[in-house]
Amino acid sequence: MKRFSTIPVPGSPALAKDLAATAVETDLSQADVIRQSLKLGLPALRARLGNRPLRRLSLVEHFKRLKGLELPPYLDE
Repeated sequence: MKRFSTIPVPGSPALAKDLAATAVETDLSQADVIRQSLKLGLPALRARLGNRPLRRLSLVEHFKRLKGLELPPYLDE
């Protein structure tokens, strides 16, 4: 049986606010933000995963970009 122990890490209130704000901005949990920021750092994590408008293509636009695929003419409208 594995045993897990939680080790508290001291931090400042400013760091706690920054972690919470990054979690909200990136749609991650605070635990995920802590784990990822240990690898990347908070500013880099925000830059990579911050909420920016995602431009998703419609299915028709996606198929129009595929090479060698002929779409029916009614999809060109």
